[in-house]
Amino acid sequence: MMVKESYRAQWERSRAYLETGDLGLALQELRDGLTLAPDDAVLWEEVFNLSLLGGLTQNALAAAVRLRELAPENTDFIGLHAMAALLAGKLAEAVPLFEEVLRRDPGSVEVRRQLARALDVAGQRDRVRALLEEAVTLAPTEAGAANDLAVHYLEHVPQEGPELATRVLRPVLEAHPTDAPTHFNLALALRLSDPAQARYHVQKVLKGDDKDLRAQAQQLLTMIPA
Repeated sequence: MMVKESYRAQWERSRAYLETGDLGLALQELRDGLTLAPDDAVLWEEVFNLSLLGGLTQNALAAAVRLRELAPENTDFIGLHAMAALLAGKLAEAVPLFEEVLRRDPGSVEVRRQLARALDVAGQRDRVRALLEEAVTLAPTEAGAANDLAVHYLEHVPQEGPELATRVLRPVLEAHPTDAPTHFNLALALRLSDPAQARYHVQKVLKGDDKDLRAQAQQLLTMIPA
């Protein structure tokens, strides 16, 4: 990443504020840098990243739109625009942008996940399943895609859901034996068909570091038949 001398001082102060957790001052330093270099994509991308970090979705969206103006054909910037639009609740804007990124990068697992997320919010569930199944086919041991698909199966495929979820999660667990979300979703899938195995996977989650997931696992334990 090339930081220009014209705004190096502002950049370094922004980084220093970020390290102390003062996001507001970090962003202000970046804005000061932009008065010196208003068309610098490095600065705008950092504004985007810090805005997302702080949950400032409208800020992030404005930064993404500016990046698109500076480099309209940059696929990464289209992806940032899509992500910011989704987080800002602008589905009609986000979906076609994700579609455009997928056309440009047809082998991307992550873009499929993001587009599926947008379509799920929009209620287009058939397309969600197809996209996530494509993602898992492309990367069968990638935890994120498999867990997204497993959750979709469990929530939207009433009879076959648990079996389908189990099928996509097992290869992930073989590749990533300590992945807590995979253990949790496998416990959900096996809750009724194999309670002993479900409890085993819950115990794996309870030994992990994710406090929120541990709380959910504790609750799930009460729902598993004795």
